[in-house]
Amino acid sequence: MLENQSSRVFSWGKSAQFFIAILITLIIGSFLQRISLFSSTEIVSGLTSAALVNFLTEMAVLVLFFAFAKHISNALRGIGNSVSFLRRIAIPLAVLIIICIAQSSIGSILAPFLSPAGKTLFIIIASVAVLSAAVWVIFTGYRYSPMLFQFLASLGHKIRSSLHGITLEKTCPACSAPVRGSIKYCPVCGSGFELERCKNCDEKMAVSAKYCGRCGHPRDEAKSVYSGKHIAHS
Repeated sequence: MLENQSSRVFSWGKSAQFFIAILITLIIGSFLQRISLFSSTEIVSGLTSAALVNFLTEMAVLVLFFAFAKHISNALRGIGNSVSFLRRIAIPLAVLIIICIAQSSIGSILAPFLSPAGKTLFIIIASVAVLSAAVWVIFTGYRYSPMLFQFLASLGHKIRSSLHGITLEKTCPACSAPVRGSIKYCPVCGSGFELERCKNCDEKMAVSAKYCGRCGHPRDEAKSVYSGKHIAHS
């Protein structure tokens, strides 16, 4: 569990790094295109240095965007059904966005060098690539749609319960089922909800737990959450 949490923290950090890199790349690319050295220089007929800088900027941003999406997907791993669907569809959706932008940029940069037949071939290849990515997104959405439905059903249940004055303020420590705050035993697995605190780090832990989920200290002795008294367990 600690390894998974550490991996998610690392992925969130890398995602932030790639996002910042994307912003910096866009700013620098936009600045370079406005320099007269690039904007007034024509490499070949119909292709300026500014257009080439814009192309290289977009390609760099797309590479960084894919890395960003990949780390976002890793960061969302194991959080729950509320984001599982988003994690599964993140990479296919990122690929679709990348292909749509890349084919336009590549087509613009190659336009001065392509014959009419070459342009037609490029359009066919680009169309196949876009359609393939779109099919991948649709298939992934269909395959993992039960996760989204489960999340929406759980959300609707919480909303209905809230409207009827029922507060769902905790989850079962054993099976993670949502339960009302007034219930003492889980209706799904039968686990009790009395909580204690770890003697070592003061983290809340269930009576049924053998070790603290935060520091790993054994539940030999724990402090009661409700009474505040020190309770010894054999």
